[in-house]
Amino acid sequence: MTFAPDHSGISLYSTDFATYASEVGHEVTVVTGFSWYPNWKKRPEDKGKLFQTDFYKGVKVLRGYLYVPKKVTSVTRMLQEITFLIFVFFNFIRAGRQDVIVLFTTPINLGLIGVLFQKLWKAKLIINVQDLQLEAAQSLGMLGKLPIVKVMEKAERYSYQKADLVTSISHAMVNIIKQKGALDDKVYLWPNWIDVKDASIKGVKGNFNDKYPQYKGKTIIGYAGNVGVKQSLSSLVDLSEQFKGRDDLVFLIIGSGGDRDNLKAYAEKKATGNLHFIDFLSQDDYYNFLNDADIVYLSQKKDSGDAYFPSKLLGIMAKNKLTFVAACKNSEIYKVVTDNALGMSSDIEDLDHMKKLLTDYLTNKEEFKKYEVNAFGFVHQFDRQIVLDSLFAEIDNLNLRDAYQPALA
Repeated sequence: MTFAPDHSGISLYSTDFATYASEVGHEVTVVTGFSWYPNWKKRPEDKGKLFQTDFYKGVKVLRGYLYVPKKVTSVTRMLQEITFLIFVFFNFIRAGRQDVIVLFTTPINLGLIGVLFQKLWKAKLIINVQDLQLEAAQSLGMLGKLPIVKVMEKAERYSYQKADLVTSISHAMVNIIKQKGALDDKVYLWPNWIDVKDASIKGVKGNFNDKYPQYKGKTIIGYAGNVGVKQSLSSLVDLSEQFKGRDDLVFLIIGSGGDRDNLKAYAEKKATGNLHFIDFLSQDDYYNFLNDADIVYLSQKKDSGDAYFPSKLLGIMAKNKLTFVAACKNSEIYKVVTDNALGMSSDIEDLDHMKKLLTDYLTNKEEFKKYEVNAFGFVHQFDRQIVLDSLFAEIDNLNLRDAYQPALA
């Protein structure tokens, strides 16, 4: 549903997977929509278009219309996905027969289209689950007890059972997928990845502070990315309030999303004076921010993100940056960061502990350098070549299984 020039979230991985597949010699066709994320609006040149064919780094890209709501609600999100799926169907026909279909979900019902063309083309079907859509929506109270929930659950289970391989990005998410009916021997841990060497040298130190000179000389604690309900960034507002008497600190919330207006109103009510909002950054400016920030903040709403391992953490670790994670103690990100000493971590509801951690850092910053060293060593297991080479070996195994099937019959 997102692909370059979108440059945040799932689009980073759908784009780079297609690019890597082309680099290693495969003929790749991408079916997607017109660019819309993370700004939640189309580019002026794409408005009114139903179909388009273009190319990205040697990859053929078939784009189809999708509705982008001005106001994001459960109903408008469903309408967006319906329009996307309709045009996906026609673009699959335009693509012609393929040997392997790789779906980056959400939306869940994309799996049904994958199963249909798996049968028509006698192709291998791989479903990469990037987001547990139903669980996230239900935990945020977006769907309630609507009948559509049961229908989507059945569609999800059916597509997982029919797929040749179902993958996801964390151990916790893999376990949930197994509970949904995917067979154990069809489930594969395919973590998100990063080109560690490339990421480590991106951005120019000082450029972010040059663009925002009001932050020069201050300790920067910032979040950059989607500003949604499940990020629970009110916790950063609350933390900033604990330090409102210190003019040597600044707290930043950078990005766009459905909860931004609510957060701005909440921050104005708190009137801390040390928390600022900045619009979504370009990729270059994002890496400049990582270079100049002292602490990069990540938070997850309790229950909505317990199984997730946010991909932006990989880029932060590759940049040798100190991470401050505020999440439920049972969440995947909290466990990984805490168990491997990759950064500061606190239960998101324990504001006193969050305050103590930041106070300790400000008292003795050198003591926290160990986390940056640990994180940079840890991130290498997610290097682009390691992760994607392993995946393509698994895809080759799928084809080998078929090659031996007649002899076993």
